[in-house]
Amino acid sequence: MKNKTKFLLIQIFMLLSFNSISQVLVPKKDYVPEVRKSRYSFCMSLVSSGYNAMVSFGIMKELPDSTKQITHLSRATFIRQMSGAERSKANPDKINFFKENNIATYVFDDMWKLKYNKNPYSPREVKGWATGKNQPSEAQYQMLSEFGITKISDYAYGDKLILFLQKLSDPIWVGEYQSR
Repeated sequence: MKNKTKFLLIQIFMLLSFNSISQVLVPKKDYVPEVRKSRYSFCMSLVSSGYNAMVSFGIMKELPDSTKQITHLSRATFIRQMSGAERSKANPDKINFFKENNIATYVFDDMWKLKYNKNPYSPREVKGWATGKNQPSEAQYQMLSEFGITKISDYAYGDKLILFLQKLSDPIWVGEYQSR
């Protein structure tokens, strides 16, 4: 009987010891976990998205885990959605971002010039702004880095895209870009 009692006491002691070092989690009464949603914004890249499309347009979906997914759009669809003329996850309130931010839509005709020193699809000799061959120079990339573009495959998106489009409407910025 002595051995049984000793064994039982050792077991009780061990259980009490393990229990005292274990962690007890007590939920807070008013705790509501943060619900993280995906965010959508317009985006554009200097990478060609297909034949005769010299830059890429799309909608960037930023997931709660910080990864990003791009849905590519044609130039016309991008302009319609950004102007609020067409429904968009990146513009659910149908805001005309061009009007609100003083962006001239002719900038979309000139975007190819950011990456090419001459238009590769034109039989005429139409000059671009890039000083590198089929991509901006290092100095031009430094200017583009303000918008999140440090290499040809990077995307300008969100507020940086709006600022980028505003700068493309500014002849002083364009002149500086050409001179680099």
